[in-house]
Amino acid sequence: MVRTENLIDGQHVVQFYGHDEELAERVAGYLRGALAGEGVAIVIATPEHRREFQTRLTRAGVDLAAARDSGAYLALDARETLRQFMAADRLDGAAFGRVIGGLIAQVGAAGRPVRAYGEMVALLWDDGLVNAAVELETMWDELGRRHCFSLSCGYRADSVTDDVDAFVQVCRLHQEVVGPAGGGAVRTFGFSRDAPAAARHFTVGTLRDWGAGDLADDAALVVTELAANAVVHARSGFTIILSARGDLVRISVRDGSPADSALVPIPLHGLGAVDALASRWGVESLGPAGKTVWVELRR
Repeated sequence: MVRTENLIDGQHVVQFYGHDEELAERVAGYLRGALAGEGVAIVIATPEHRREFQTRLTRAGVDLAAARDSGAYLALDARETLRQFMAADRLDGAAFGRVIGGLIAQVGAAGRPVRAYGEMVALLWDDGLVNAAVELETMWDELGRRHCFSLSCGYRADSVTDDVDAFVQVCRLHQEVVGPAGGGAVRTFGFSRDAPAAARHFTVGTLRDWGAGDLADDAALVVTELAANAVVHARSGFTIILSARGDLVRISVRDGSPADSALVPIPLHGLGAVDALASRWGVESLGPAGKTVWVELRR
């Protein structure tokens, strides 16, 4: 789990939240960090969430009127903003660049750190436009390569239960994942030698909670191997994403090392053992952000 008030520039984080109070507490801390550091906080959210964030910021001692007057706090309606670069259920990438990219470039022109919170992606998902939500996440990710800012996105955990593949894809497009998700389970582990053991306990406990304890031993071996590879070879922390569909359990491990060479399984050793247990497995490049190794186990 990442502390969003301490995000570094350029990070893209997603939060799956169970209730609005949980979301508001974390987002208010994240926005307060920008304002306290003489940065800019941008909120693109529903009216209800904007009011809740503002209430918590005011309680924390933030002078929002002064922040608005100085251009340090910008609050936009998510639905209205989305309409500016979307028509007939299709996103316009060029318009997104003008609307959102132009805004980010403008407020960050003086070198002030920028933190944005957005839930346009969540609106698309809730409208049944799941592919468009993933596409918009990708646009945000590409924008982050051109401009320096941090971004936090929010989804209701119970809204991602119906499309596990899209849920996993959304997780892969973020550098950090916070909170539970109805379509699976996610946890981020820091770079330490104890992390693989912690990841194994998390995985085994989750599968048992799901009633898939029969796969616990195989999953424990898979996660331990992939987590150890992340720590020893990638020299980075990692994120575990667990999901289940029918008789398949999917384990994805994302680390910060680019997939610059093929991972070759050696029989009876390391990835060879993973290959022997897996129904399928593979590696997906995330470009300079790292890679994801995924494994499917069949019950």
